[in-house]
Amino acid sequence: MMSQVKKVSLFLAPLVFLSLFPILLNAQDNMGMGGGKQAMSVTGCLKQGSDAGGYYLMAQDGKMYELMGPGLAAHVNHTVTVTGQQVTLSHAQEQKKEASEKAEAGGSTYVDMKVSSVKMVSESCQ
Repeated sequence: MMSQVKKVSLFLAPLVFLSLFPILLNAQDNMGMGGGKQAMSVTGCLKQGSDAGGYYLMAQDGKMYELMGPGLAAHVNHTVTVTGQQVTLSHAQEQKKEASEKAEAGGSTYVDMKVSSVKMVSESCQ
């Protein structure tokens, strides 16, 4: 016969693990974001990417920024300033996006960026 302590511990162990699981995932996400990289702002023309839900910005410095984050769909074909952090994607994620990124960049340097805010500068792109 199993003691009460063993029954309780067998019941609580999975609950403790499941309650910590979101914290562990969040820590992993933050490490993938380069943890501690400074925020950056970039201004340019926001375009719809070839991937579903993908957006990119052709910046005034000639670089292309692959953007991930909220509020982008409303500003396609606008000149915007986006603020966020450069992210390093996993090798698998990068390979999945590489063909469309190269096509969209047209030979320019491209950077993956997680956007935290979008500010419209103009309703058109020059």
